[in-house]
Amino acid sequence: MLALVTDSTCGLTKVEAEELGVETVPVAYVVDGVRREEGFVGQNGEYARDLLACRRAETEAAHPSAFERAFRARRAQGEDVLCLTISSRLSGTFRSAEEAARAVDPTGEHVRVVDSWATAGALEFLVRRAHALAESGATLDEAARALTQARADQRILFTVPDVRVLHRSGRLGAFSRAVMSKLNRYPVMELSEGAIVEVGQGRGAHGMARALVAEVPAGAREFVLSHFGPRGSEAREVFLAVRKRFPDARVRVKDGGPVLAQNLGMGSVGLSWA
Repeated sequence: MLALVTDSTCGLTKVEAEELGVETVPVAYVVDGVRREEGFVGQNGEYARDLLACRRAETEAAHPSAFERAFRARRAQGEDVLCLTISSRLSGTFRSAEEAARAVDPTGEHVRVVDSWATAGALEFLVRRAHALAESGATLDEAARALTQARADQRILFTVPDVRVLHRSGRLGAFSRAVMSKLNRYPVMELSEGAIVEVGQGRGAHGMARALVAEVPAGAREFVLSHFGPRGSEAREVFLAVRKRFPDARVRVKDGGPVLAQNLGMGSVGLSWA
């Protein structure tokens, strides 16, 4: 049997996690010195209000001990464990999971951790792919190999209302600082092998949405639209642009949660697809 573990940035609801049989290890965020663990989608209270009102906020990677508990519990039931985490270039959570895997299974024969190069909806789609592999009877080696290959094709596009948040977080990488000075310009970015890169920009929320959805390949049939903080005009425009170009596609709109909201900035929007 193959057990699945991921982290809370995958954006699953509690019902979805139960349906997929996946255990979710919480990533933490700290508001004015008070540490909170991120929960399932819809179970994080008024996090946007608290983050906007606080004097200081930061995020923490999931702790190795949390992964170790999850891995040991599954191994005690005789299961091999496959763990998918947020991109290692965005968080130390992957390294925490690797540390836990070495403690539980030094040989690497029964516990495997895969860096998804993704987060939010893109990570969710990979988790769903992992579930399908487990249901089909794939071994740990087969599933890990398939997901390592699949991650290169699983993209997530996003936009932020204020790129200074990303600059302060140190996660922006080689991004054009000139965008910051352009009035009413929204950058369109993606995760490329786990790192943030610019792929375009649009004027105003409507122009941004058109530029963002134009990057989606033809044939996409299912989307996850993630809004970070309250759902605003940016999320609405992206939703409408997806509906216009892909009228028959399924679009699920989800709250992206406090951890990514803190790192990207309130009002940010992400779009993933299968």
